[in-house]
Amino acid sequence: MRTVYIVVTLVAFFAIVGNHLTSPSSGRAVSPEDFAGACAPCGAPCPSKNN
Repeated sequence: MRTVYIVVTLVAFFAIVGNHLTSPSSGRAVSPEDFAGACAPCGAPCPSKNN
């Protein structure tokens, strides 16, 4: 039974890593200047600037 758990864990691990490595990238590096004027690290605008 331990062998089954090890095999299932390894298959899941390689599936996740394989999916990550084969997914397309965003195409360019993100620089801090892209978020100038943003409050949040995700680039969301400040609520106070919407007024």
